[in-house]
Amino acid sequence: MRSAIILAGGRSTRMDEDKGLKELDGEPMVAHVIRRLRDLVDEVLLVVGTDEQKAAYSSVVGDGFRVIADVYESGSPLVGAITGLRSCQGGYALITACDMPFLSGKIIRMLFEVAEGYNGAVFQWPNGWIEPLIAVYKVEPSLRKAQDLYDSDDLRIRKILLEMPNVNYIKIDILKNIDPELLTLFDADTREALRKAESILRKVEE
Repeated sequence: MRSAIILAGGRSTRMDEDKGLKELDGEPMVAHVIRRLRDLVDEVLLVVGTDEQKAAYSSVVGDGFRVIADVYESGSPLVGAITGLRSCQGGYALITACDMPFLSGKIIRMLFEVAEGYNGAVFQWPNGWIEPLIAVYKVEPSLRKAQDLYDSDDLRIRKILLEMPNVNYIKIDILKNIDPELLTLFDADTREALRKAESILRKVEE
């Protein structure tokens, strides 16, 4: 069983409002993310920061998707990961964000495939930097590592994969071969980026 965890608990300080609910091409941005994931996994979990967010997101995502609030008040992507990993039913889970509307199904399927037999699979740049919000995690060891990080006051989500053994690091060039414009990594986390996302969608529809 495969799960997808969408993190939507951020404060959206650069957007001045909840970015996952921000309208993109006539619908909430999170709806674009869900649509690109729903046929690739067995369950989609949406992790938010507060009960207020839970109510707001539940009203727009519809039935069939679980919306859960962070288990700790000190919200961060790591806390969102802990919350999602605790709640998901799959053996492996994709973790991504609510402001990434151009996820590639081909890439997500590949990540799940190459994660098999490993504790996770993630794209890595030549300088060693990784992309933890478009990565697949083996649920049980990843949850243990995430909890250890939280307990030691280290809230960096990338450390989950970086500090676990047996992780499949995939060269970023492989992603570029599939997605030359790297739209899968595009995050609409500012007003300017949201306008660019609108422009990208218009080009796709032409």
